[in-house]
Amino acid sequence: MAEEGEHARLWAAPGSAQVELLSARFERFAFDRHSHEQLSVGVIEEGAEGLHLAGGKVVVPAGQLVILNPGQVHTGFAAEESGWRYRMFYFDTAMVDELAAEHLGVRDVWFARTAVPDPDLFAGLRRVHRAQERASDPLTAESLLLGALTTVLRRHASTGRAVTTGPRRDPRRGPDLARQLLHDRWTEPVTVAELSAASGMPRATLIAAFRQAYGLPPHAYLLRLRANRARHLLLTGRRPAEVAAATGFADQAHLTRVCKRYFGVTPGAIRP
Repeated sequence: MAEEGEHARLWAAPGSAQVELLSARFERFAFDRHSHEQLSVGVIEEGAEGLHLAGGKVVVPAGQLVILNPGQVHTGFAAEESGWRYRMFYFDTAMVDELAAEHLGVRDVWFARTAVPDPDLFAGLRRVHRAQERASDPLTAESLLLGALTTVLRRHASTGRAVTTGPRRDPRRGPDLARQLLHDRWTEPVTVAELSAASGMPRATLIAAFRQAYGLPPHAYLLRLRANRARHLLLTGRRPAEVAAATGFADQAHLTRVCKRYFGVTPGAIRP
């Protein structure tokens, strides 16, 4: 994509299918509320990025890291008139769990801060990301990625569950059951009545509780789920029209609109 100085590229890391990479510059573009299934770690190279999160607005200036936990709902927009340029890593949760268990002794890790000042790590991640653009040796490319993620975990990961002020969430409560139905039938039409029956909750109550639990109402959560599945398929080299049909979108134009809103790129710019 190239649009009045804006550009973005999303691709699979040459050394590891468990890592996706984004390099982008945006001026006026803004992301809709969305989340990623992976751990998202990036470096802001120029300008500043703003994000709206559950806890409020965060601004990440140039020279700092941006870190988002899997499933953390957020937006993304220019916090300066000149926009922002950045590079992102999207690390698969299985990879994160494996390295966390090896280096921290636990698999259950999370990150408390979204904007992270760490000049040494910033420089290291930037070098690794740039190296992935011209990698010719998959062993070297994957080794760099593993080293980068290990350093992120050692320096900034928190272990155990995040502390909450409310009662501990029952994993079998209504919103969780509704969410499971969406994951089981993500390519199919799903009605609020079906979610209500699965959760054992009245429709209006369920929608409000679902939004509180996951940051999005059920219909937006399902759209995000389909978009993330489409993104994975596009990164395997499948054609956009085929992916749109396989992931429950009305047509390729619908997939294109959603990819641009959530990922900042059109399906044609998402390649292996």
